[in-house]
Amino acid sequence: MTIQEMISILLSFPTNVFFIPFVIFLVVMLVDLVFNIVESVAPDVDLFDAENIPGAGLILPPILSKVPLMVALCVSFFVGTIVSFYLAQALSAVSDAGWMMVVEVVSIPLTAYLALFIAAWLLKPLAPLFDKKKSFAKVDFIGLKGRVHSSLVNQNRGEVVVQHNGSEFLLDVRVIEPEISMEYGDEVIIVSQNKTTKHYIVAKNS
Repeated sequence: MTIQEMISILLSFPTNVFFIPFVIFLVVMLVDLVFNIVESVAPDVDLFDAENIPGAGLILPPILSKVPLMVALCVSFFVGTIVSFYLAQALSAVSDAGWMMVVEVVSIPLTAYLALFIAAWLLKPLAPLFDKKKSFAKVDFIGLKGRVHSSLVNQNRGEVVVQHNGSEFLLDVRVIEPEISMEYGDEVIIVSQNKTTKHYIVAKNS
């Protein structure tokens, strides 16, 4: 099979039902990796949240709700493209031309259903990597010591590097007293956190 023949099958019905969306979602995912479009536009949208729907596991594998939307869509449509590609070749060899359109139409939901479960099986080992509750352990920085990373720390701006369990964290910090200013390399201690702005209040460690 030549490349032209393969592209022709990919762009013909019914394989194009899966291939064209796959290409679109792949482009969106690659752009999203750079510009974070999906999360910024719709941070709370979860089209695959089927855990609370009775019997939804028979239609939509729950594991797809554990990975990012674009990843789930790309993998599902990619698998659908592969299944539809080889199924189209097999059908063209055994099906009568008169029934070909009917068989192709019927094959679309069957291919989609199979693709979802294959995609879920492929993505299952990766699901823990995307679990935000488990990916990052919450660190209580209050009381920890750090060093000033920015040129200075005052009431308006400042950055401090804190080491905790072998990891370094860069924190956005401020000081309360206007007369106090800290410079690069000064050792500080984290006093509290502003719950509104999320920055930390630091004091010079004497």
